[in-house]
Amino acid sequence: LSGCDDIIRQHKTACLRVTALMAVKDMLWVGTSAGVIVTLNLPHITATTTKLQNIPPLAGNPHGHTGHVRFLTCVEMSPESGPRGPGLARFSTRKEGVPPVGSNQGRILVISGGDGYEDFSSSASSELAGREDSTNHLLLWTV
Repeated sequence: LSGCDDIIRQHKTACLRVTALMAVKDMLWVGTSAGVIVTLNLPHITATTTKLQNIPPLAGNPHGHTGHVRFLTCVEMSPESGPRGPGLARFSTRKEGVPPVGSNQGRILVISGGDGYEDFSSSASSELAGREDSTNHLLLWTV
């Protein structure tokens, strides 16, 4: 949010709350009311774990939404050798969101939905800023 106008940055941080959560491939994805999506590696916890030795570091994603992150979901992409041709993938949703351990895992596509798109890595103000803030956007990441 360092590239945002001071008023917008103050508003987004003052009203900050978690709006979406998802765990996939040992990583927790957190969507916020400011449109920022952060991730953190989930620590290995056993039945005898009583205390974490270290707090997992948060990693901010440089791409997010101008408004609230409305949802986070994921789909497994598995290569298909059928008539569709090379380079295309078949998307299949799984109820639990991630493939079972030990299965022949494909790549996972993480999808966030929210209002607008914002590039948090760019500090330059764009003349397009604010034009599509209320338009719903889907952002995609492969993990």
